[in-house]
Amino acid sequence: MRGTLPDDLDVALVPATAAERAALWAMMREELGDQFDRITAALGISWAEFEALYATRGEVLTVRCAGEVAGYGWIELRHRELHLHAIFVLPEQQGRGIGSAALRRLEAKFGDRADVIELGVSHGNPRARALYERAGFVVVTTLPDVGYDIMRKPLREAPVT
Repeated sequence: MRGTLPDDLDVALVPATAAERAALWAMMREELGDQFDRITAALGISWAEFEALYATRGEVLTVRCAGEVAGYGWIELRHRELHLHAIFVLPEQQGRGIGSAALRRLEAKFGDRADVIELGVSHGNPRARALYERAGFVVVTTLPDVGYDIMRKPLREAPVT
């Protein structure tokens, strides 16, 4: 059933290979399309600088379901905040609960090192927004110039100091 996650769904997050990193980069460029220029302008960086950030910041993960590539993610732990730069579930894998499972795996993996998970979601992507809302994320900031909302989910009641 769409939107539910069987208890036995075998989803793992593993470090991406060079080819998988390239696949995620291509997916981000395609998905963002014309938004990419607005995003980099809002960040005050060039295309080359953004590409350098992707190459050097955080960690790129491959989402595997039953051993098969099901998607990709790019994360960065900043102090006690886990920023989810990107998460993509391959179109043929969508609707199986893989995105929900990947978010839960991130919570489990970083729950002792992060107080919150933060991400941006495009106003043009209601399916992703619904996934994040079901997972407990709430909008904390709207960026109308780039067409994104920033969403956050606390991982504990009170931050660890």
